Amino acid sequence: MSVRTHLSTLPSGVRVATTEMPHMQSAAIGFWTGTGCRDETEANNGVAHFIEHLLFKGTARRSSEDISRQIERIGGSVDAFTTEDQTAYQVKGPAEQLEPLLDVVADFYQHPKFDPEDLENERSVIHEEIAMVRDQPSQWLEDITSAAAWPDHPLGRPITGTSESLDRLDRDAVEMFYRSAYTGEQTVVTVAGRVTHAQVMDHLERYLGDLPPGAAIKPEPAPEPKSGFAFAARDDLEQAHLTVGFHACSRLDEARYAQKLLNVLLGENMSSRLFQELREREGLCYEIQSDLMGFEDAGLLHMYVALDPDEAPKALKTLRRVLNEFASEPPSIQELNEAKSYVIGQSRIALENTSSQMMWAGESLLSYGCLVDTETIHERLAAVTAEEVRSLAERLFRANRLVTAAVGPSKMEEGLKSWHDRWI
Repeated sequence: MSVRTHLSTLPSGVRVATTEMPHMQSAAIGFWTGTGCRDETEANNGVAHFIEHLLFKGTARRSSEDISRQIERIGGSVDAFTTEDQTAYQVKGPAEQLEPLLDVVADFYQHPKFDPEDLENERSVIHEEIAMVRDQPSQWLEDITSAAAWPDHPLGRPITGTSESLDRLDRDAVEMFYRSAYTGEQTVVTVAGRVTHAQVMDHLERYLGDLPPGAAIKPEPAPEPKSGFAFAARDDLEQAHLTVGFHACSRLDEARYAQKLLNVLLGENMSSRLFQELREREGLCYEIQSDLMGFEDAGLLHMYVALDPDEAPKALKTLRRVLNEFASEPPSIQELNEAKSYVIGQSRIALENTSSQMMWAGESLLSYGCLVDTETIHERLAAVTAEEVRSLAERLFRANRLVTAAVGPSKMEEGLKSWHDRWI
């Protein structure tokens, strides 16, 4: 089935994108602000995530229970997330319930109470969330990796904030950040499913009228790439959780298409070289994968492995060999074509879903300022050559871009630091 996309702008500056999927039964709604933890200072670190929690605590018209009940009683669900550069509120429900769903989301997006008692209760909840992350080494490693990659910069700070920064956030700090971030200029609304653009615009013109236009927020530029190392000792762990990463392409870099394919070839799926070498052939680990982080002015290609600390030296030797092979020899045509088929196939499968279409539209508008055509992306991926992948690997896998981070028993820190230093 074909889909149709439309883009309009409300008088306040809110950009509204719809993806009409008349063959579906659902509607997926996203309210986005193009702000996240990289728009914070060290003093208010965690405020964007704190606000994400607080918006569900109630408005003048609805209690916290009303918000969830009025969505769920008509068959809907609601969720939210905060990243480095965006915060999103997502609702999905039956398409015929579009109007009441938009009413609820527009209300809590525009009219949060920020009641002092709610602030204290939710502060306690987030303290527990921070503690939970520390109890899950693979999640904690994500914060440690960012800190190693971008020390003393907003991109290197935890999205949840720290216990200390969270305790500093009073109502004035919360309201000040909210007023700057939740404006027409910063807001995108995306809707996908059995809807029409005219229908969505009619509802939003009524329900989203209180949002001030505001002004665009310019985050602190990312620093120049440099090597970084971080280690968190946990002697109660039997496994080590390790990241080896490299400062990589931003989401605006023309090499991002080759980078996506390099990531797939390296460790994104079970056919990847790292999975086959470290897990299948050598049996060094249970989990090995690679992933990408992409921002407007920075990026990170990072590999994660969980393994017995005693196996780390052998695993790191194999990992470096695989990286050197990518930098010295282009992948075979068959290997590259299989990676292209995987990426394009997974993309097309995902976009059969209303939620994925809504997410694609929101991330496109916030990242590129337009609705990016997926088939154009697929064409760019299909055009990447094996030599482009090799050349990019040679450019990225360099000592001055290396980021190493780990959570594990203290006995492995010295050896890991030595390996990192020998590379650089």
